[in-house]
Amino acid sequence: MADLNDGRVDLHRSRARFVAFAVVAAFIFVALGGRLFQLQVVNGDVYAGRAAADRTVEVPLPAPRGLLFDRAGRPIAVSVPSWTIQVRPADLPESERHRVLNRIAELVGVDRLSVRARLSAYVGSPFDLVPVARGVSREAALIIGEEAVSLPGVVVAVDPIRRYLDDAGEANGPLLSHVVGYTGPINRAELESLSDRGYLPDDVIGRAGVEASFEEELRGRYGARLVERDASGRQLKVIRTIREPVPGRNLMLTIDARIQRLATQALTWGMDVAGVSQGVTVVMNPQTGEILAMASLPAYDNNKFASSISTDDFNVYLADPDRPLRNHAISDIYPPGSTYKLVTGIAAMEEGVTTPSRQWPTYGCYQIPGAPEGECLYDWNRQGFGPLDMVDAFAKSSDTFFYQMAVETGIDPLADWANELGFGRLSEIDLPGEEPGIIASTEWARQQGRSGVFTGELAQAGIGQNVIAVTPLQVLNAYAAVANGGNLMRPMIVRGETDEHGTLTRAYEPEVLDRVGASEQTLQTMRIGAREVITSGHAYNIRDLDLPGALSGKTGTAEFGELTEEGTLPFHSWFVAYLPSTAGATDADLAIVTFNYSAVVPGNVSAEVVKYFLQLYYELDEDLRLDPNDFSLVTAN
Repeated sequence: MADLNDGRVDLHRSRARFVAFAVVAAFIFVALGGRLFQLQVVNGDVYAGRAAADRTVEVPLPAPRGLLFDRAGRPIAVSVPSWTIQVRPADLPESERHRVLNRIAELVGVDRLSVRARLSAYVGSPFDLVPVARGVSREAALIIGEEAVSLPGVVVAVDPIRRYLDDAGEANGPLLSHVVGYTGPINRAELESLSDRGYLPDDVIGRAGVEASFEEELRGRYGARLVERDASGRQLKVIRTIREPVPGRNLMLTIDARIQRLATQALTWGMDVAGVSQGVTVVMNPQTGEILAMASLPAYDNNKFASSISTDDFNVYLADPDRPLRNHAISDIYPPGSTYKLVTGIAAMEEGVTTPSRQWPTYGCYQIPGAPEGECLYDWNRQGFGPLDMVDAFAKSSDTFFYQMAVETGIDPLADWANELGFGRLSEIDLPGEEPGIIASTEWARQQGRSGVFTGELAQAGIGQNVIAVTPLQVLNAYAAVANGGNLMRPMIVRGETDEHGTLTRAYEPEVLDRVGASEQTLQTMRIGAREVITSGHAYNIRDLDLPGALSGKTGTAEFGELTEEGTLPFHSWFVAYLPSTAGATDADLAIVTFNYSAVVPGNVSAEVVKYFLQLYYELDEDLRLDPNDFSLVTAN
């Protein structure tokens, strides 16, 4: 057998090469060992932390929303447990998506498209729970729970929602809806702009009223907790709480829910008896600017919005021509009629046109200066009142007297004094949607493409007609400024902060916007005139109310729109009043304005509403209300 090694030649083995190889190998092992030591020992904590970070996520902890109380400490906006239907997209097979969402919509009683839209709009981890229906009934939540096997990815959770209450603690959304507002789910555009402030895709946000204007205070500060998750992103367990959430502040409103109920009751009666579709009543303390009641009718039910309003219900509100979603007290502007004669009277005396005692002739029809013969503006009684001074003219509400005052004063001084009393600018109340109104001036005319205001327009501006347009709140605030001695207050809607029981812990201070520049004599003259409006009988039997003071105020009738078949214009009804201790005093702590839209009846329905409110507020036994249709006593009908 042959030897396989025959003929093999052994090569020379170099010791140097062997040593070199050993050195290189040793160097590599040392380098690898050193790196391993660095990773595991020197920097072990760093990389362990990074690995842990890949397995954990910081999850926000929502803060409880602050509560709302009325000025008497009654809760009027609280958070209550409610069923919410949530969907985890990762657990919902695409093939089952439409069936599952349609079944949710059917059981909950909401539009299918809205459920789909809420899930589609969500941007985030597919393992996050996405709310698709809030405020679900207990029955629907139980059925969904029973059908859990056939509804993959669907979870029934308990979330807090708002409930809005009245002075008796009962759910009553319409009573304070325009003041309090409501909360609703945040939309995508809002989330994009507010995400850096901690807002989440499933958050709710204030949508109207105090809920919106005090969103930052009510929302609170969110906390956070560390949660372990698996490689796919599914949350496994809570590791620890990083920071606790800070609840939102509890706020006390200046509103008294009882007064709000009485104001709404009186306004509802007046609107019903006169066949009116829109009305406003606002009650204020002239000394502080605190709003005690703000009723705007028709109203909406903010409890429906808080619990996820249905598309059908929302469309009903949108289609209503009387616009129940708008706060007519601050968001709509109307001609103020004779209530505006307060501005004209002050302007005329301050500009030196007249004095308190100077008498001016009045006419059945006032000839417009510079206009062709016969072009005149009628007084409301078509006869005039003979010579009148300022107090008598204000009490009798003579149109031709105030036409003369406006023409002699001039459009720009008249506009300046209107601005002094808060017209033509925002009152700065802490409610969204306020309108500044329209006050005629040379600048206003130029904005219309004209060089100035026509004399006829100027005359009509003196009685709050033509282009003059104001909010009911502006009218009330102007009279409150005269009633308190000349301070134009910023209307207050939030009185301060409270504890969880509704006890005031931090009061907000009233704020004077401006000091009305008129002299004390001028303001006193208008206060006496306002008292004469009541005592002269022009406001009918409201003077006979047994009130703890000298009621003072002004009626107003404001024409608008187009001529009717009878050749007349429809008109609005106004009445504004305040209650000082004596005639001309500046200590009134109650003022009220009522406005009725297109109140085409013989009597002033707004005066009757105020009369009814005062009877309710002071619990008077005698009912002096008159039917504005025929001036008969309501109690006699």
